[in-house]
Amino acid sequence: MSKARPAKLSRELARKVLESFREVAGAQCAVLFSSDGFEIASYATDANASARFAAIGSSLAALGTALSTEAGLGEFGRVTIESEGGAVTIMRVGSGQSMSLAVVANRNAVLGQLLWTTQRCCQALAKLLDP
Repeated sequence: MSKARPAKLSRELARKVLESFREVAGAQCAVLFSSDGFEIASYATDANASARFAAIGSSLAALGTALSTEAGLGEFGRVTIESEGGAVTIMRVGSGQSMSLAVVANRNAVLGQLLWTTQRCCQALAKLLDP
């Protein structure tokens, strides 16, 4: 059974944190989602894509968790997929939280900046969840 979205984190507050991706060249979509694949909040240039990314991101986060556990690598942190047209990164929000953040960027994105901003957003969201 998955945890419900914590009452302390409102959609509006989470959206404000995700607005950081406006400053990242090439960032197209950032979706905060629950472990069961439901969108909690998003920043997206294509609003229809965020629900799909939440569902797929949840599956990839689950695979990352299973692989990390099976390989004896400890707690899952993030998975990044690079392709010809850009990159997708999925990062866990805080320790013990049942949320992750997926960010999709086109090839204009600088991967280091994308990962740094994603990590900063995850830290900010985790702090809001557990002040």
